Amino acid sequence: MTLQKRNIFKIIAVAIASVLLIAGISGCTTYAPQNGELPDGYIPEPSGKIKLQYTFTTTEQQKRSINDWISTFNKKYPDVHVTVEFNVSTTALQAQISAKTCGDIFFLDETQVYNYAVVQKALMPLDYYVEAYNIDLSNVFSAIMNMGVCEGRLYMVLRDYNHMLLHYNRDLVRGANLVDPIELEAKDEWTWDTFKQYCRVLTTDEDSEDKIVGGSMPLGYTPISVMFLEGWGGKYYDTADKKVFFKSDEKVLEGVLEMVGIVEENIFRYEPVDQNGTGAQGINTSAASRRDFSSYRTVFGSLVFPSFATIGREYETKGMDWDIVSMPATPVHKVGTGATGFVVFNGTKNKDAAAALTLSLYTPDGQRAYNGQEGGSVPNVRTLAEESFWRVPFEDRRDDPETGKNYYAFISYPEADTFGRIECVLPPEIAKIVTTALQNLVPNVVNGKMSADTLLDKLETEANDKWASIYTD
Repeated sequence: MTLQKRNIFKIIAVAIASVLLIAGISGCTTYAPQNGELPDGYIPEPSGKIKLQYTFTTTEQQKRSINDWISTFNKKYPDVHVTVEFNVSTTALQAQISAKTCGDIFFLDETQVYNYAVVQKALMPLDYYVEAYNIDLSNVFSAIMNMGVCEGRLYMVLRDYNHMLLHYNRDLVRGANLVDPIELEAKDEWTWDTFKQYCRVLTTDEDSEDKIVGGSMPLGYTPISVMFLEGWGGKYYDTADKKVFFKSDEKVLEGVLEMVGIVEENIFRYEPVDQNGTGAQGINTSAASRRDFSSYRTVFGSLVFPSFATIGREYETKGMDWDIVSMPATPVHKVGTGATGFVVFNGTKNKDAAAALTLSLYTPDGQRAYNGQEGGSVPNVRTLAEESFWRVPFEDRRDDPETGKNYYAFISYPEADTFGRIECVLPPEIAKIVTTALQNLVPNVVNGKMSADTLLDKLETEANDKWASIYTD
């Protein structure tokens, strides 16, 4: 079976399952539509003015995505006038929310939804508009949709679909007489054990003139580390009992030891999590330990779609053949997933129009508009997975098998997606303890500062004590 046909069958199978039950990934919340908040048979008629605020620094491509999305929306709803304010700081936005002077719609990442929706009660639930606007949520990748859900209510609409995958140097793989990973992926043979063996074969001796190492990733970055926390069958948290499990869950411990082991074996380089490379406790923090296209080369590295074009052009500037492939399948296949999106202010004076624009990102037309050019991203609706409009800026492997890129990796294995950010499944105080510990876990163990057992036991105790102290019944 070809990779393309296999992908089509996988997407159809997952879509059928979602029609039967719109369920999420292994998280703390599942969408539960509410009734009675709009009159029976209510037909909204969006019109009037609404304001959209975009936080974070905005590139010209991102502005084009938003403007194209709004232009497409206005073709259906010409009586709605949307103004956009770009580059709003999160500090300014927070002050405006408190003063109730913010826009009708604003931009968040998935880690902020709980705070704004449940703690501050600043967001308007959108689920009661889903039926009114005929939004087919079974067509949305459920992992992405549930990142906008809190306590069963839909608050945020995610703008795209992003999960972790690998880029790799095809020249080096070919030079080692190894089968292209994409061919193994097509046969469901691209597994964690196979990946480790590839890293062993590809890594050269320390004194080699042309040093090559199998892989390099920021293992302390939670969208990557959750693959190890959950990928061997463990469950590192329980929101009902308000506890985390790192040392006491043998499967979680097993996954963590796998993560540490590939670095201890010297077939993998640890990348510091922070951008300056200064927070990794002194292990592999030099430029040589990171992705490099010159003297010190790594074969496999991690990326998501927003970095795809930049990394690809780095390869091509050096004249290297390259491609992308899905994360290798762990024994219980898990892939860290995440996205950013838009929410509606609970104090909006124009609920119909604000809900209509926001929810339009869960429609094929909205996704084509938002993600239909470089600067866009992977569409979050299944029926667009095989289309070509988002497969930019390089040639598609389907059309150019020799030098085209494996865009399938961006929409592969949606059933394996799991929350990439720990802040999405744990209270903020607990998430901070866990993420801080994970950032330095591998270097602490490899440098001999603390054993994995001791570190995980300490993490579990600290997090559970904190959880018990702040969330007592």
